[in-house]
Amino acid sequence: MKDYPGKIRIVYKHYVVHPDTATTPALATCAAGRQGPGKFIEMKNAIFEKAYPTRAFTVPDMERLAAELGFDRRRFKADLGGTECAQEIADDQSALAKVGISGTPGFLINGRIVFGAQPIENFKKVIDEELAKAAVAIGAGVKPEDYYRVAVFAPGKRSQ
Repeated sequence: MKDYPGKIRIVYKHYVVHPDTATTPALATCAAGRQGPGKFIEMKNAIFEKAYPTRAFTVPDMERLAAELGFDRRRFKADLGGTECAQEIADDQSALAKVGISGTPGFLINGRIVFGAQPIENFKKVIDEELAKAAVAIGAGVKPEDYYRVAVFAPGKRSQ
């Protein structure tokens, strides 16, 4: 993001590979996201920094992290155990499977799949190629706000 200010955006989607251990943390990030902008990332970071090292992935563990982060406890608990977050995760999982994501980490850059933990240079190469394609299309008259729909979705690239 720092190297491409205002040119890229990151959208997180849930893809649960190990349901026994990853479902509750996925639900927790969803519930956190419902607390306001940036809260999904706060919870994701807290899970990786505090819960992951000790494999503390239970509901009480997630509730404890939410309390540490200052979230509305009642709302968090309701969202964590509610049907909406469970449905969101199921929908994300289905959509990602349809475009060819079959594991984590998996990334889509304008419909191009990049699998696995990669050096940043690999991402930059694909991003630079995709930004160049976007510049050509925009130069030819595609409105920037329409680019993704026109140049990625319409031609049938593997994308969501």
